[in-house]
Amino acid sequence: MKKVKSIKAIKDPYSKRILSNIINKDPLKICAQTPGELQRLTRGLTEKQLSTSPKQGKWSITHLVSHFCDAEWAMGFRIRMAIAQPGRHFQAYDQDKWADHLYYNRAKCREKLNLFTTLRKAHLSLLKSLKPNEWQRYGIHEERGKETVERMIHMLAGHDVNHLRQVDALRRSLLKKRNH
Repeated sequence: MKKVKSIKAIKDPYSKRILSNIINKDPLKICAQTPGELQRLTRGLTEKQLSTSPKQGKWSITHLVSHFCDAEWAMGFRIRMAIAQPGRHFQAYDQDKWADHLYYNRAKCREKLNLFTTLRKAHLSLLKSLKPNEWQRYGIHEERGKETVERMIHMLAGHDVNHLRQVDALRRSLLKKRNH
């Protein structure tokens, strides 16, 4: 799998922002390390701390871990469709509606993290089995257009980095409050 070397040619603002997180980095390595990073970042925090929102309308760590989990479900489906039925169309989803209607506010962070870890391991196992030409199989995302399996993994890794930074910032804020 190639690394993202530049984002200059990327037109979609979301893709550009997400891919900027992984320039010259190994996307599969990032994807493999994310469950452990989330374990580390949530260690030592109570369920109450994990579910504490920094302010009205902002996501807690539990919300973010739930989002990691649901994004993994969605991306896993897209990857499988691209591999098994190339050229199919993929729906986008509204992450805020998923958070509201899938009850992220009631989720148990560690349960979601365990599910995310299991899903990610299964997806990485599938990806390791791909032949070189299968990385170029693709689907059509309704907002971003053609996306190869390789690009989907780039996006997934960039998404991981983006949200890991948020979890890290929330953890530091919670620990700072606890120590005062």
